[in-house]
Amino acid sequence: MIVSMTGFGQGDASDGRATATVEVRTVNHRFLDFAIKLPRNLQHRERDLKEVVKRKLSRGRVSVSIAVEADAGKRGAVVDTDLMAHYLEQLRAFAKAHKLSAEVSLDTLVQMPDVIASGEEDAGGDDVWPLVESALEKGLDACLEMRRAEGRALLRDLAERMRAIDTIVGAIEAAAPGVSRSHADALRKRVEQLLGDIQMNEDRLVNEIVLLADRLDISEELTRLRSHEAQFNKALADGGEVSKRLTYLLQEMHREASTIGAKASDPAVIQRAISLKEETEKLREQVQNIE
Repeated sequence: MIVSMTGFGQGDASDGRATATVEVRTVNHRFLDFAIKLPRNLQHRERDLKEVVKRKLSRGRVSVSIAVEADAGKRGAVVDTDLMAHYLEQLRAFAKAHKLSAEVSLDTLVQMPDVIASGEEDAGGDDVWPLVESALEKGLDACLEMRRAEGRALLRDLAERMRAIDTIVGAIEAAAPGVSRSHADALRKRVEQLLGDIQMNEDRLVNEIVLLADRLDISEELTRLRSHEAQFNKALADGGEVSKRLTYLLQEMHREASTIGAKASDPAVIQRAISLKEETEKLREQVQNIE
């Protein structure tokens, strides 16, 4: 199965004391990258959170936002008295060092950052981690389902674009024999014009023309293109983590198209080689979104 790296999912879990809500967003990235927003009293669980994500996802930039709120009837403000004491100590030390008044009012202390926590911020810690983990699993499952749905859409688009490439390659193959003969005839006429009345061994002339025409032959490039096509379609059918393999195959297909365009002198073949390069570029952009 082809899986996209773009997705969103939300999960909720409640145990009657608190409710955890998790939102998971993913976009394409070369590796598995994290952007995590945790309540202050759950920040020490970041490593555990990443391990849960790694069990579900292997690539993409993953943004996780977690909120834990006390259920109705259990909410209320909580004063962090230890933090207040720390602020008071620091303020008095500063006042003493700078010969200032050491009087610190209660109003000043309660306005310091994080001294008073709402029920939403305080509902948490190790006791609610199982609740958060459950919500995270649900969010990841929902996100993964969206990524799979996106992957199915990408698969249809990639298959359609590969059919377009197949048509272009087929047209180049059909024109290739005629192009080779045209090359040989044109080379023969050119050599004869250059030689004029000078006599030259016919066999040697033919050999030289064959060698020159062989340098302009595109049959090997076409053979490799067909091989890359087959491998690309097989990788799509097999599914899994195929983005890097598909990217490599498209790079090689683009290279063969460039070589064909450089070798060919036929305007129609050159135009088809350009179209082939354009299609491989479009495919490469889409493949970047695959896991």
